[in-house]
Amino acid sequence: MKDKKTLAAPLSAIISPAIFMNLSDAIWYNIPTTAVKEKGPLPIFKKLTLSIFALSLIFLSANLSYAEPHNPMKILNQKYPNERVKIIKSADLNNDNKKEYFILTEAGNFYLLNSKGILVLINTGILSDDDADDPSIQIFSATKKEMHVAVSFNYFPSNTRMYVYRLQNGTLIEKLNIMGDLQVFIDSKSRVVEYWKKYFPEGGWEAAKAVYTWDPNKLKYKGSGQLP
Repeated sequence: MKDKKTLAAPLSAIISPAIFMNLSDAIWYNIPTTAVKEKGPLPIFKKLTLSIFALSLIFLSANLSYAEPHNPMKILNQKYPNERVKIIKSADLNNDNKKEYFILTEAGNFYLLNSKGILVLINTGILSDDDADDPSIQIFSATKKEMHVAVSFNYFPSNTRMYVYRLQNGTLIEKLNIMGDLQVFIDSKSRVVEYWKKYFPEGGWEAAKAVYTWDPNKLKYKGSGQLP
């Protein structure tokens, strides 16, 4: 009998290759696994007696080769037991088939749980005024090949602050930090749109519009329109 550590290896490493191959054949061709031997052909068209057990071993061997997905709530609670989650979202930003998690807490702290299971504090003070819209986390396609994360919050009298981040080396790097007196949002073309108050020297103001588009060559957002 092998010890428990042996189960971490593939089934083919636990038993001899010849038996492993014959065992697989026995499952698919309804051959009794009790008849599997090291040498010689297998009997055909006999009732399968141990196929469920054998198949379970194969599935167990395969599943042990995959790491369990990270539990963001558990990891946050272990490191910061006093934090309470307000928003949590996930996405695969770098197309490595592993999710990143984005966590905003009631205290206004913004965390990244990267694909390696490392929790990183990205920003603090992400808090909206009591009578303003709640903070938000948005994941959007900056280009066809790249996704970014935007975090925004609102405060008196009608201001919106937005931070836009890019995943780089296991953390989030701030690529845009803007405030709109009137509104900030991401439009259908994945552009960041900022409406702000342009004041006149003689008094009064008018709404001005600035648009920010990601430049993948220069790795920064390029502003156009009426910039503050």
